Amino acid sequence: MSAPPTTDEKIRRIRKAMEAKAIHAVIIPSDDPHKSEYVAEYWQARKWVTGFSGSAGTAVITMDKAVLWTDFRYYIQAEEEIKGSEFELFKAGEPDVPAFDRWLADTLKEKETIGLDGALFSITEIKKYRQLFDPKGLNLDMKADLISALWTDRPEKPASKTYLFPEAYAGESRAEKIGRVRDEMACLGADYHLMVSLDDIAWTLNIRGDDVHTNPVNIAFVLIGPKTTDLFIEREKIEPEVQEALEADRVRIFEYGRINRKLSGIPADQTVLIDPDQTSVNLGESVNSACRVIQKRSPAVSLKAVKNATQITHMKETAVKDGIAMVNFLYWLENQSADDTLTEMSVAETLYDLRKKQPDFVDNSFDPIMAFRDHSAMCHYKATPESDVVIGDSGLFLTDSGGNYLTGTTDITRTISRSDPARQEVIDYTLVLKGHIAVATVEFPKGTRGVQIDTLARQHLWKQGLDFGHGTGHGVGFFLCVHEGPARISPYPADEALKVGMLLTNEPGIYREGRYGIRLENMILVEEAFENEFGLFLKFAQMTLCHFERDLIDPTLLSDDEKSWFNAYQKRVYEKISPGLETAVEAWLAEKTKSV
Repeated sequence: MSAPPTTDEKIRRIRKAMEAKAIHAVIIPSDDPHKSEYVAEYWQARKWVTGFSGSAGTAVITMDKAVLWTDFRYYIQAEEEIKGSEFELFKAGEPDVPAFDRWLADTLKEKETIGLDGALFSITEIKKYRQLFDPKGLNLDMKADLISALWTDRPEKPASKTYLFPEAYAGESRAEKIGRVRDEMACLGADYHLMVSLDDIAWTLNIRGDDVHTNPVNIAFVLIGPKTTDLFIEREKIEPEVQEALEADRVRIFEYGRINRKLSGIPADQTVLIDPDQTSVNLGESVNSACRVIQKRSPAVSLKAVKNATQITHMKETAVKDGIAMVNFLYWLENQSADDTLTEMSVAETLYDLRKKQPDFVDNSFDPIMAFRDHSAMCHYKATPESDVVIGDSGLFLTDSGGNYLTGTTDITRTISRSDPARQEVIDYTLVLKGHIAVATVEFPKGTRGVQIDTLARQHLWKQGLDFGHGTGHGVGFFLCVHEGPARISPYPADEALKVGMLLTNEPGIYREGRYGIRLENMILVEEAFENEFGLFLKFAQMTLCHFERDLIDPTLLSDDEKSWFNAYQKRVYEKISPGLETAVEAWLAEKTKSV
């Protein structure tokens, strides 16, 4: 068996294919046809070409250049993984670093052609590119899939079986959800709606699958019409009992590949709703040209973000289960001495095993980040056999993980010290905690956006000339994707008001490259606070139940109000979690949750 091609050999083969098709540059994204955040291995072409395994990035190959763009979360990881190849790293977001489309517009000559696979690029993206490329006289070839023929060891397409998600967990029937989507369609004047996002489909139809690693979704499309709902999915994934349940709610099943033909057959007098940010240009062009098209976000995005009473009840139970697993893990870790078996990867397995002991656990909600010392300074570090290190008896350790339970999805980050912490580590931890508390305790008027709250998490860091390069919080699904729109707490504006029932995270941090990183993350639920003559005010309820580290806090840097919140939270953690712990762990948690 011949050795697999190197990165540079792949580049040479791609250039040969480019030359044969008169293409002068090719764009290789990190996307699948559904614009998923987590992409099944079958579609991870950018990873295959570059060797960079992070979830976000775009590669561009010209006849004399190979460039990889990625963001702050992956700068260090990307530099390491492309080392020794022709690829050059462009750090997206850095001053004087152009976006890849701007770079192409400035680099290529008039009448040269840029190739891409139109099944992987959204309508919005192509519109943006044309605005840059057309004035420069550059051509777009959207049928240029140069990778498939070269990727000879490509993984198989996902083929997991679809299963039904019970209404007892979902809190709402499939028919009710489809009805609510149709109501929103009617408000927009739409007869048909093409649903592309995998978690929107899973939520709407109350189905789940295992097609994407750690995401319980199915690779599928849905077309909702006036009276029928069409599911496009590989038929072998649908067992008879699932088909029967779907058809009982007037859901018809078609082969995945028939979606383009179905779109072209929509009657000419109908109006079709598509999400231009999620829908590929290929699918958009398949819609019958005689139809009227409305380009707006799918109604399911906002509907599923607001959790119902049943889901909230389950999530509160899940917080206790996940908290027990986390406390047991932190207790176990604190009592482990460093040896060759105590590594970043091995402790991840231990935490997974502890979560598996909890009722209704299905899988991790994402690949855990277990990062010791300088690795914790990499925001989205993922240990590999090559990078895995022993967790020593001295230094900071960051653990960011979550579980997918039938009763909800969790996401938590804690940072601990394996020895007496250095003074700067204590100061940094306390500053991050102050930002966390500021978000946790804020009360805000109805209509507030996450961008308005984000500043609270950074204020104490800013006073010291410090900051962190990621958002403060993201939405979380219910036994779905750990990252869920449309709301977020971020310096990047999202025009989505925070609403009662939304589930988000609160996770400020600080990262000192080459030394350590600190991040503290809880899940928070939007609730009503009070109402007065100025209107309805909202607040965040703390969902996550796991202690913070008293030994990493300088109480003199906390205000009386901050101490009161901290002590009340620690007390609540003990009260909720201790009944599920063994005696030794319960005594340890009692010590950990003492007041400051």
